[in-house]
Amino acid sequence: MASSKKSQQNKRCPVLLEVEQQLKTIPVTSSSRLLLGYSGGLDSCVLLHALCQLRQSLSFQLTAMHVHHGLSPNADNWATFCRDECSRLAVPFLLEKVIVSRNSGLGLEAAAREARYRALSSVQADWLCLAQHKDDQAETLLIQLARGAGVKGLSGMAGVDSSKKTLRPLLNLSRAQLLAYARQYKLDWVEDESNTDTTFDRNWWRLEALPKLKERYPAIVDTLARSARHFAEANTLLDELAAQDAEQCVVEKSLDLSFFAVLSKPRQRNLLRWWLSKHAVQLPSEVRLNQISSQLTTAGIGKSVHIKIAAAAEVRIYRGKAYLLEPGPALLHRAVNIPWHGESTTHLEDGSWLSFERMFGQGIALKHLNSSFSIGYRHGGEKIRLEANRPARGLKMLFQMQDIPPWQRDNVPLLYLNNTLAAIPNLDCAIHLRASQSELGLVATWFPVGRNRL
Repeated sequence: MASSKKSQQNKRCPVLLEVEQQLKTIPVTSSSRLLLGYSGGLDSCVLLHALCQLRQSLSFQLTAMHVHHGLSPNADNWATFCRDECSRLAVPFLLEKVIVSRNSGLGLEAAAREARYRALSSVQADWLCLAQHKDDQAETLLIQLARGAGVKGLSGMAGVDSSKKTLRPLLNLSRAQLLAYARQYKLDWVEDESNTDTTFDRNWWRLEALPKLKERYPAIVDTLARSARHFAEANTLLDELAAQDAEQCVVEKSLDLSFFAVLSKPRQRNLLRWWLSKHAVQLPSEVRLNQISSQLTTAGIGKSVHIKIAAAAEVRIYRGKAYLLEPGPALLHRAVNIPWHGESTTHLEDGSWLSFERMFGQGIALKHLNSSFSIGYRHGGEKIRLEANRPARGLKMLFQMQDIPPWQRDNVPLLYLNNTLAAIPNLDCAIHLRASQSELGLVATWFPVGRNRL
C-alpha cells in the first residue's frame, strides 16, 4: 500500500517522475551503484532527495561525494552541511579535498571543474549522477556559441553518456521546477557566494544576459535545449561518418595517408577531430586543424615530419602513415637485462608485457634455455640470422622490414641467450636455436601499451 502511494506521488510530481524515467532508461538494478556529485546547492540537494525517494522502489545503491575545492571561506561549512544531510538520509558520504591550480591556463572555473570531475571519476561506480538542469544547458550553449564552438561543443551536455557512465536526470527540468520541489519538501541547501560574481562567464550569462533574452524570448531556455539536442544528433552523424572513414584510414592506431588524402577537406577535418578525441587529445584550434590537415595531405612518403598537436601530443609520419604519439614512461634501465625464470608473463616498466608459451616446432628449443636467458633492449650493432640460406641481418633492417617506426624501436623488448640476441618477439628466433617439429619451443609474444609512445 505504501509503495502504491509513493508511485502515485511520483506521477503527480514532475521532478520525481522525470528522475524515475531517466533511471529506468539506463536501466538501474538492485546491483547498480550510483554516485552523486553533491555540492550542497539547490540542484544537487533536489537530486539527492529525489534519489532517496526512489531508492526503495528501484533498489539501487546510492553514495554521495562532496568535492572540497577550498576556494571559499565557507568551504568547510558546506562540507559539514553535506555530511549532515547524507547522515540524515542514510546515504554513504565521501569527502574529497582537491587543490585547484590558479596557473593551469584553464581559468579558475575550468580548473575547478576539471579537479571535481577527476575526483568523482576516481570512485568505483556504475553511474555518476550530476545535477545540471535545463537552464544550465541553455547557458552552456550560449557560452559555446560565444566561443565559436563547432557542432560537438554546441551539443551541450548529454543526459545519458554511456561512454563516461554519466547520468544527468534533471536535464529536462528547469531551475524553477527544482525550486518548487525544494519548497514543497522544505529542503535546505547552501548558496555559493561566488555564484553572484559576474566576472565568471557562466554567472554573467545566468544573471545578466539570459534574463534579458528571456524578456524578448520567454521560451528561450526550452528552444536552446532543443537546439542542443539537434546539435547532439548532428554530432552523432558526424562521428558515424568519421568511424566509416576510419575503417579505411585508421590502421593499427595509425592514419593511412593515402586514403586520408582522397577525402574532402571537411571529412579530413572531421576524421582528425574524431581520431584525436578517441585518444583523449585536446583538440587544436580551427586554424591549427586546417594546417595539420594540409601537412598530412602534402607529406611525402619518405619525409620525416613532426607535427605538434598539443602540449603533450604530436603526430609523426613514417612510410605513408601518421602516428599519434604521447609521452610515455621512459625505460630507466635499458642497459640492464631482466632475467627470465620460467614466468608465463613478464610485465615491463613501460606498461607493455611479454607472454611466453611452449609450442612444438616453434620458438627457441627448450634445450637451449639451460643457458642464461634474459629480456633486454637494443644496445647497437645486434645481428640475428633468421633463415638458413640468408646471412645475419641487423635489427635496423629487420625493423624496417616490419614497418616499425624509428621512435618505437628502442622500446621493442628482445630475448638474449648468454648476452647474445636470440629472438625478437612477434617475429622469430635465431635459426640455430629454433625448435624442430618434434621439439618443444618457447614462443614470446609482445603486447605493447595501448597507444603509440614517444
